[in-house]
Amino acid sequence: MTGPVAIKICGLGSSEEAGWALEAGADFVGAMLAVSPRRVSFEVAAGMARTFPGRVVAVVRGVPDPLWNQLWAVPWGGLQVYDRPVAAWIARAQAQGALAIEPVATRGSTESDVWLWDGPVPGSGQTWTRPGVSRPDHRLWVAGGLTPANVGTVLTRWRPDGVDVSSGVEHAGVKSRTLIQQFVQEVRRWEQTRHTPSE
Repeated sequence: MTGPVAIKICGLGSSEEAGWALEAGADFVGAMLAVSPRRVSFEVAAGMARTFPGRVVAVVRGVPDPLWNQLWAVPWGGLQVYDRPVAAWIARAQAQGALAIEPVATRGSTESDVWLWDGPVPGSGQTWTRPGVSRPDHRLWVAGGLTPANVGTVLTRWRPDGVDVSSGVEHAGVKSRTLIQQFVQEVRRWEQTRHTPSE
């Protein structure tokens, strides 16, 4: 990894919550356009993106074609797409200045900007493991079970270029401004120490 660790706070429900995360120091916030307890309407997600252009990632799965076609009129910071062929969206996202964030098990298309290692059930808070897998030589973000308490360990183990959290900054299923702040602080604290990666 080179440069600061990118921080994405995912599953936000409003522009107000997105503002909390960005004010705390997150680089990106995620709006869920997928079946999830954190799912928001297209109108809410697009409103977040227009309030904070270039900072909101649309997390897309199971959207109908009419909604898919509407996505491209919105100033997203990134698209994270689970169920469309990469050829259908990576180049298009990049042409609009958005990061193409490809969820992968281990490795994905070399054309995508970011490979995202997600948990076994995305958004569930389940921690992932990658036994016997080495860090790929590609821009890598990790997600799945991250919390303020364990993000430093994950950073030390994998040296990812970014981290992505949702349920780990919630209290009783609701985003916590305090936990968001703590998560960002832990990432930045780790950056200051730059631990040696474990073997």
